[in-house]
Amino acid sequence: MLNILPLLLIIFPVLSQLLLGSYSIYKSSSLKFSPISWINFLLQIIFSFAAFNIADYNLAKQYEPNPVRCGMPLVGMAVACFFFIFILIIIIVIQFLIKRWRAKRNTV
Repeated sequence: MLNILPLLLIIFPVLSQLLLGSYSIYKSSSLKFSPISWINFLLQIIFSFAAFNIADYNLAKQYEPNPVRCGMPLVGMAVACFFFIFILIIIIVIQFLIKRWRAKRNTV
């Protein structure tokens, strides 16, 4: 489970933003778009640190008898974290523009 957990942790806020953000735009509910976006952004940062630490732990356990190990998997995990933060920001901006467009269209 610890092998797939870092990937799940960095994907969860993106999927949550897609589902809950779309739900808050298209349905009238108690869920507001702005808090959902901020919560998912903060979760993305927190889960990125947790995923990086879990990946580091996995690598340390894999190479336990030898203290010297390659750090390229950790670089890949860091790049994946930055990539998913970028994707999350793009999703939030697109959903915000859709929300603003729908609000303009409904007032006219």
